[in-house]
Amino acid sequence: SAAIGNTVASFSRVPYEVVKQSLQTGQYSSTLQAASTMWRDGGMRSFFPLGGVSIQMVRDIPYAIFTLLSYEFIKENWVLKRTEEDPSSRWFFDMVAGATAGGIGSYLTNPMDVIKTRLQTTGGSSKYGGSIVKCAAVVLEEGGPTAFLRGSVPRLMHKIPANGCFFVFY
Repeated sequence: SAAIGNTVASFSRVPYEVVKQSLQTGQYSSTLQAASTMWRDGGMRSFFPLGGVSIQMVRDIPYAIFTLLSYEFIKENWVLKRTEEDPSSRWFFDMVAGATAGGIGSYLTNPMDVIKTRLQTTGGSSKYGGSIVKCAAVVLEEGGPTAFLRGSVPRLMHKIPANGCFFVFY
């Protein structure tokens, strides 16, 4: 179910990600300017660059699977044992387990996030031909294996607390 849900969600995230990344790279000064210019210059294709949907799924589906499996493992082996005698503290242990699981999922999928960002930003479609493999080869050539960890700290700073909160209510 995580894979199916994330397939649909990934497709819907692509336009948002493309506009956000265009703003982050300084191409536009506002969301309205980005959206209207992108629509005028390239139509719907501007919001769905070549390779953009597939790499979004290649990142999001494993992220959901790693995160959910990690959470379930931590819950079964730690949360339930720690809260057996005092269930009132369950929320806290669920939060810690969720935060940890979110960190694991984020870190393991950061290489795909690096590739996704490159494919979805301006020039990514033409530079890499929409190819995930070609983009990965260029990243590796430019910066070695550690290049796939670029941006992992800010991503973890977002995903760890977000998942901690999410899994309290899961």
